Amino acid sequence: MNLEDITRHILGIPEEYFSLEKGRLQHYNYDCCYRFGDIRIYDYLEKIDADKMLVLSGKACEFLRDSWLSQKDLSFKTFMNNLLVYEELITITRLDVAIDDFNEIPFFTPTQLSRICQKKQFIYGRSTSYLPYGDKQTGATLYLKPPHADDRLKFYDKQAELAKEQGLRKKDLSPQIRTEIVFRRQKAHHFFLTYVNTETPLLELFQGYLKEKVKFYSDKAFQVPLKKWQDFLGSVELFNLSIPKQNVNLYRKIHWLKYGGGLAVYKAVQFLEENGIFPTELADIDYNVVEYPPELSNELKKYVTTKGRTDLINKINLSTKKITNIRRN
Repeated sequence: MNLEDITRHILGIPEEYFSLEKGRLQHYNYDCCYRFGDIRIYDYLEKIDADKMLVLSGKACEFLRDSWLSQKDLSFKTFMNNLLVYEELITITRLDVAIDDFNEIPFFTPTQLSRICQKKQFIYGRSTSYLPYGDKQTGATLYLKPPHADDRLKFYDKQAELAKEQGLRKKDLSPQIRTEIVFRRQKAHHFFLTYVNTETPLLELFQGYLKEKVKFYSDKAFQVPLKKWQDFLGSVELFNLSIPKQNVNLYRKIHWLKYGGGLAVYKAVQFLEENGIFPTELADIDYNVVEYPPELSNELKKYVTTKGRTDLINKINLSTKKITNIRRN
């Protein structure tokens, strides 16, 4: 997508509102950034048609919602729904979702949950990985799952974080315990698709995910659920974030055919043939005798099986290269 598609058609903001700056993004090779307020679009200075990365931080989402979408009487959910128009062109690679507990006496604190973790009385999916960080003064934090996980969970003292940012005493701010998840890669994309295609509020969807995946217990026998955790999640329905399985290897080959040059070469051959100038030394190629390599043949057979078309397997076998030098004992 070009810059105008992202600014005008996705964000609804004129391209000229964005200023070009130097910009780097961790784990990526972008070298410039188009910025409007806290909204950033990362790009390459020398590459014209390269993929771009739209980054909306928490502050950017607030800016977009309160200072831009509200003027058009649009909700943030409507904005996210509009992204579906470009579903074939975009991929959501990260999505952060959070719940803030502003109660004077919170449902729990990161320190309290850390004690449960230390007793090995919890599980997150199949993971029992956890990492406590900080203290009461700097702000306690608890991570569940390792840093590379696609759905790492974080409990932390947002009150302490804001006090440090604003140069205030912690007691001068209202209590705020945040429960936050970072979805990455496929999980980010599919959580996004689930949310925009359902009427379920984001809060309930996130609570449903936590209720399904994260279990805290009051006993070592894993028989008595932690009441504070249950109360926090309430009576929402369970939500299981399932990722549809795909034949990744076959899809990669098709992706290469589309973007790696295969179709372009085929089109060039057709062009030369249609105009009577196809190289004579290649004119005797019989495309009907081209055979599938064994690896591609196997992937095709797996794919047609998943589609209920096992009737095609014999045809694939007939067009598969035969290996004659296999030694049988």
